[in-house]
Amino acid sequence: MTTRVQARHRAAVRPLTPFTDLSDSVARTAGGAARTGAVAAAAGGLLVAVALPAGAAPAAAPSAVDASVASVAGVVPAAFGTTAPGVVSAPATATTLATTATFAAAPAPAPVVVAPVIERAARTGDAAPVIASSVAESAVAVAQPAAVEVAAAPAPAPAPAPAPAPLGAQILSIADDYAGVPYVYGGTTPSGFDCSGYTSYVYRQVGVNIPRTANAQKQAAATISRAAAVPGDLVFFSNSGGRAYHVGIYAGDNMMWDAPRSGKPVQLRAIWSDAVSFGRLAPTA
Repeated sequence: MTTRVQARHRAAVRPLTPFTDLSDSVARTAGGAARTGAVAAAAGGLLVAVALPAGAAPAAAPSAVDASVASVAGVVPAAFGTTAPGVVSAPATATTLATTATFAAAPAPAPVVVAPVIERAARTGDAAPVIASSVAESAVAVAQPAAVEVAAAPAPAPAPAPAPAPLGAQILSIADDYAGVPYVYGGTTPSGFDCSGYTSYVYRQVGVNIPRTANAQKQAAATISRAAAVPGDLVFFSNSGGRAYHVGIYAGDNMMWDAPRSGKPVQLRAIWSDAVSFGRLAPTA
């Protein structure tokens, strides 16, 4: 005979979920006030909404919740150790607080202006433009003040060349240069002069060639009076026959340059005799 033992069934109890403690805490805090809640488990996160007491709501009229009990089912992530669905219910008389938040829109950022990119064809060194240098030169020309043209003052007229000294004065100046040269008979150079050698040498320095001896010079000269004689003319000393034996260069004021005799150098001295004549061999005046 087989004895059947009746199985004892466990009394039905409310299932426990990770949200059980949360819902109990909400129920105690609400204190019998209308409440609603929703828990949703979705794709790796939890959404929990808890209604605030009606006494904390602002003066605005509350919105009515549907008469049926709102139920939100969610799947509890495996992280909580179960995949059993959890349901949190609220009575139909519960009210929800609607709060409107106003947000000022942030000003849109200013548009960024992007300069267009202009592609230029590559140039070779031979095709380099001359515009850059032209612009630079023109800029320099503009930066610099325009040159002011000033009329140049006329150059002063050159001073007239001094008139050449009279030939007689030139002859005297050269005669003075050889003062002190010793007397040498027959001498015709600055190494030593006789009387006619001295007069002919001085005349040659001014470009006038005259004869070599005193008497030949007298014969070649134009005879002039003592009053008409000027510096540079010749003074002749003659014997009773009219032949000249000595000659000198007239210096004016009864003075003359000559090579007197042996032992006496070229010098300026007075005309010692009245028996003299004057002759002109060049335009001395």
